[in-house]
Amino acid sequence: MGVVNSKTSLAKQHHVPTESGFHRSWYPLCLARELEPGNVIGRDFLGTRVVAWRDGAGKPVVQSAWCPHLGADLSVGQVVDGRLRCAYHHWSFDGGGRCAHIPTGDKIPAAARIFTYPAEEAWGIVWAFNGESADFPVPRIPGAETATIDHEAHARGERPWDTWIAVSNGVDFQHLRTLHGLPVDSMPEKIAVDPAGIEFRDESPFHLQHGRITGTNTFAQHLRFSGQEMFQLFTGAPIAPGRSNGFFVVGVPKGQAERLPEVTAMVDRLNAEDAPVLSTLRFRRGLLTASDRHLARYFKYVEEFPTFLPPEG
Repeated sequence: MGVVNSKTSLAKQHHVPTESGFHRSWYPLCLARELEPGNVIGRDFLGTRVVAWRDGAGKPVVQSAWCPHLGADLSVGQVVDGRLRCAYHHWSFDGGGRCAHIPTGDKIPAAARIFTYPAEEAWGIVWAFNGESADFPVPRIPGAETATIDHEAHARGERPWDTWIAVSNGVDFQHLRTLHGLPVDSMPEKIAVDPAGIEFRDESPFHLQHGRITGTNTFAQHLRFSGQEMFQLFTGAPIAPGRSNGFFVVGVPKGQAERLPEVTAMVDRLNAEDAPVLSTLRFRRGLLTASDRHLARYFKYVEEFPTFLPPEG
């Protein structure tokens, strides 16, 4: 996603990390169906490595992967008695990151903790917030609740770009026509900006596009064409500057699940058309015109977005 704050320049941030960390956003870590009870998943994430597992109540837990004893990767450990146990010396950590057991019987050092990210499960994805506490709720899809749509989540795998750059497509209305060939003849007059995101709605008797960017890495939209409604969410998590893991969600109104392959095919086509451009882009905030006014506002939003560098524990 890149590391950008009010003291840095977008034009210099495509591949350059800073000490400030990454944006304070909700990031997708894995598909919820991958995280079965007792399973431990390791992911390279935000320039470091994390583990995901489920506690005794089935809630996802996301923590630093490095054991504070000798630095073993906890993703090769196990969930035992409702705690994450290191494979090396069997130090065990609870869902809050506290070391709760050392099998030698030694006194547990007060600093024997691993950093624990706020974690939630939504839209078939396990999310982790980059901060000690979450600044805003997990991303939503405009016009949708989990109970009102049939939806599927998919992993796209590693992508050679910063997610905040890809998300700029959400307010780049020109590229819908020029790159994707969609019959878009209008763009919203205004976009609404709040501390957690950007939202817009463009509607006529023939179409609807209600979109929302949450944080700097997720774009979701509610679409209607020819009377058919669909829902899409595109998101990604930084591995390191210039590299990210991508995910997407597709949805249709409840009871229309047979349409999901059609919506997935549309998303696959859009992704395939975006990929050659984003993979080779040397990003810079270049010459913008009046038609780029919403893009310009998005770039300002990104520049001002807060960042966080979690301790590794």
